[in-house]
Order: sequence, then structure tokens, then C-alpha cells
Amino acid sequence: MRKPTIIILILLITSPVFGFGKEAPDQVLTKYLKSLYSNNLKKTYSYLSTSDKNTISRIEFIKQNSIGDSFAQEIAKTVSTLRKYKINEIIINKDNASVDITVTSPDMSKVMGEIFGPFHGQKSMENPQEAARHMLTQYLKKGDVPMGKERGTFTLVNEEGSWKVLLNLTQK
Repeated sequence: MRKPTIIILILLITSPVFGFGKEAPDQVLTKYLKSLYSNNLKKTYSYLSTSDKNTISRIEFIKQNSIGDSFAQEIAKTVSTLRKYKINEIIINKDNASVDITVTSPDMSKVMGEIFGPFHGQKSMENPQEAARHMLTQYLKKGDVPMGKERGTFTLVNEEGSWKVLLNLTQK
């Protein structure tokens, strides 16, 4: 009975050495993008390389990338749930990785055109902003929205056994 316990402990201790349980560059990139697009910027910052963190503080990063308006934050989170991520290619060269990814997400210009183009609400509407918010949220939640694709290549670096996104931020 004692042998299986010892074997399990040895496996748990040595698994990081052999790379078991670590996230691949594409998994880290996908998490980075999901947190960025859903406006979870504290989490987004945690995926940045040390080089980028040395260039911009977490407070400044959040300030520069934050969506301030609560309505826009709500829409960002809804849109984020509709995004799809497709990894096209991963090239790993020791401590660097290049990840080519395609992100499919709602085409907001088409969405807005479909919702508000034909909208000719009453001029005496009590709260037009709330009506617009409700219409947009309901439209996005139905899930059948026009989509667009964006393709990009990101560089990741291996720092102490974990992959981090390298944006090559520069000080202004």
C-alpha cells in the first residue's frame, strides 16, 4: 500500500521537470486574448513577459487598455463569449515561440447596422440608451450574428518554465 503512494509523490514532484502539466504557447496566448477581450486586464497583465512588465506597470497597462463605460464592458464580455480561436501554426525554437492564430468574432459594424439601421423608434422614448442597450444585448445573446476573422502572429517567450506573451512594448 505504501509503494503506490511513493510512486505518486515521485510523479508529482518530477512532473514539472519533464514538462507535464505545463501550458503550451497556444494555450497561454488563447487565455491572454480571452482575458484581454473580456476586459479582465489584471489577468491579461499576468500573461505578459517580464520585458513588457518592466516597460509598463500593471496600473498603467490597465489604464491604457480599460473599457471605462459599463455598457461597453457588458458588450465586451458578451462578444467575448462568441469569439472562436483557431491556431494555424506553432513554431517553437527553444525559449521562443511563434503562434499564428485566427480569431473569429462578431463583426460589430454589421451587427450595429442590422440592429440600428432599420430602428426608427418613437421620438418620445423615455430612455433611448436603455432601449438600445437592451436591443444590442439581446441580439448578441441570440448567437446568430455576422462574424469577421482576424489573423495575427504572436511571439511568446519561456520564462522560468512558463510561456509569456511578448508584445515588445516600448516606453514613450
